[in-house]
Amino acid sequence: MPEWFKLILAILICYRLARLIAVDEGPLGIFLNIRKSLGAYDYKADGQAKTNIGRGISCPHCVGVWLAFLIAFFWFDFTWLIFPYWLAITGGQSFLWSLTNDNE
Repeated sequence: MPEWFKLILAILICYRLARLIAVDEGPLGIFLNIRKSLGAYDYKADGQAKTNIGRGISCPHCVGVWLAFLIAFFWFDFTWLIFPYWLAITGGQSFLWSLTNDNE
């Protein structure tokens, strides 16, 4: 499989998984329950989640950064290119999120 195709596929995978974890309910509401248990819906007076984990798990950009690292680390050859792949996947995922969600 060509590297450019693997990169595009990795961006799409990262986008979908980040959306699933940060926004969607998931099968049987599993991701919604995970977000609830991590405090994503316990708000302070300013409207932000009380915990850093709660803010992070409900942000698709934040979730995408860590998913992109895992994808780059396990899917691409372990060389110095892991870091650029990580950034490319994260950037592509954030770009897709900004295209499909105007209100975020």
